[in-house]
Amino acid sequence: MRWSLLQWLMAWGIRLIVPRRPVGVGVVLLDADGRVLLLRHVFHPHRPWGLPGGWLKRHEAPHEGALRELREETGLTAVLGPVLAVDETANPVHVGIIYLAYPQTDLITLSDEILAADWFWPDDLPDILPFQQQAIATAVQNYQRPCATISLPELSRTP
Repeated sequence: MRWSLLQWLMAWGIRLIVPRRPVGVGVVLLDADGRVLLLRHVFHPHRPWGLPGGWLKRHEAPHEGALRELREETGLTAVLGPVLAVDETANPVHVGIIYLAYPQTDLITLSDEILAADWFWPDDLPDILPFQQQAIATAVQNYQRPCATISLPELSRTP
């Protein structure tokens, strides 16, 4: 498809004029008992405990970034649910998006940027950011673990 001169000028105008903000993504990972996974981060000295998450890469979709960050920090894979919270956050200024997620695996392998991981009951959380507390409260009030996981038989190839 060929772009007209007007479309080309508009695209460049948007790049030059519209402000950009970094986007952080995270997940409220609920286990079968309703506990939340929190991580103790190396780079967060004032509030070390928090949800799995991090920064989006350039041109990365938020849901993909949330799952990537979970996998990088913990080695876990998950089924992503709905968005629980979106907010503009200061220090550093960025847009934060937190998703609900349910783990598919249970073996945690921590990355070098994570000191510890633990499952917490929602009513017994350590000191975490208010935005993350709000997302956890939303998850607990509105969502519960799916009753059963459907497992599909493996397909075998015949020559």
